[in-house]
Amino acid sequence: MRRWILLGVLVIVGTVGAWTLLMRYREEVWLRSYTEASDAMSRRDYPDAERILSDILPKTEKWWPHDRRLADTLKLLGTNYLFEDKYDQAGVYFQRAFPIYESILPSNSADVGKMKTEVAMVYRDRGRTSEAEQYYSESLAILEKTPSFTGVELAWDLHNLGFIRTAQGKYPEAEELLTRAIASYAACASSQKSDVGDAFYSLAKVEQDENKYAEAEQNYTKSLKIQEQALGPQSPVLIATLAELAKVYEFEGKRSEANEVLARARQVASIEPSSGGSTDGTILNERARIAEAAGKYTEAEALYKQAIAAYEKTVGSDHPYLATALENLARVYRNQEQFDMTKSEALYQRALAIREKAQGLNHPDTANTLSDMSLLYFYERKFNQAEEYAKQTLPIQEKVYGPTSLEVSTTLNRLGMAQRDEKKLSEAETNLKRALSIRENVLPRDHSWIATSLENLASVYLLEGKTEKATPLLLRARAIRIAVKR
Repeated sequence: MRRWILLGVLVIVGTVGAWTLLMRYREEVWLRSYTEASDAMSRRDYPDAERILSDILPKTEKWWPHDRRLADTLKLLGTNYLFEDKYDQAGVYFQRAFPIYESILPSNSADVGKMKTEVAMVYRDRGRTSEAEQYYSESLAILEKTPSFTGVELAWDLHNLGFIRTAQGKYPEAEELLTRAIASYAACASSQKSDVGDAFYSLAKVEQDENKYAEAEQNYTKSLKIQEQALGPQSPVLIATLAELAKVYEFEGKRSEANEVLARARQVASIEPSSGGSTDGTILNERARIAEAAGKYTEAEALYKQAIAAYEKTVGSDHPYLATALENLARVYRNQEQFDMTKSEALYQRALAIREKAQGLNHPDTANTLSDMSLLYFYERKFNQAEEYAKQTLPIQEKVYGPTSLEVSTTLNRLGMAQRDEKKLSEAETNLKRALSIRENVLPRDHSWIATSLENLASVYLLEGKTEKATPLLLRARAIRIAVKR
């Protein structure tokens, strides 16, 4: 009897030992593959990472069908597909991964929210705004239901959703989200000062677009102070904040302050990075903007070209950042006589194609590109095309920015001038009068944009033979021009 009992114990021990060895083998196989795939991704060898993960996935599904190892494998494979710009495949694997996480982790686990934030950031960096918005929103919904959560991911969700709402022209929502983001950063010990500075910058940009110049000035100033402390007074990141603050001062009629800030922006932009030259598209783009504002157009052209090349390399050929750089270069070619204006159209058309694909036909950035193309066609004396593009732009801007916004006034001005030169004088008068009214209600009385609107409307009256209406407008415009020069 004892012999049979001993034999039974040995069989049990042997079986348990064999099972343990089998589990250890499986764990080693999975961990080795997962680590190798992670290393391949860090080297940007995405095809190799895809091969490794695709090979281990069937085994993981068989060995651990409801385990975190499977969720981790699916999530990593989805992220790798994102880096390969295979967005449909990425979405499939994320949709499989997160339900597993949610089933094995506590309800509304902050870990799931944090992982969704990570995925959203990858989508954001790939220019996939709709997917980024989805995952930021899902993460925010989870993290807000976790009162004890104090991680920085909550602030990131609010900040990035605020940025997305700004791009959509949903300014009240953006303002509320960004204000909450700033408060969340302040409550989080692990938040970076640079993130807080960027949040104040984003909030100021919204307020600027809403024509709330006093609030925008205040928050740009806060952003600048934080950025200086976090990054140093000569950081190229400061260029954008300085440039926008100068614009706000200009709109407020504070010309001496605007000139002072712009001079500092030019000084920062002139500093070459210690690495011997920046390869960051955003910094190159901002340096180009400052060079352009300083009248250094050849330098601006070279920097915009470098920014385009940098963006093509880092974010790809379909990213809105690239569209912005293309539009900036097109503007230089369009506006400055030393360049061949005909170079602009191809750049604008390429930017428009990116906007329509990445952001949609009714996006405010797409509308702004259409408006800029209207001005190009006006300069090229293609008045029918100029009118057509302005008319496409107007309803989008009226919906996004509001019917009394400066953006709408700009497009109305371009529409009216095209109609004037098409001899559609009654329509031109109507649109130019509306543009002038908007600017008079929004801008300081001696702003140069008001002078431009006065002159444009006067030109229509002169063509109509209404000298008595044109003369007082021209006198007002002349007085503003004189005041601006002082």
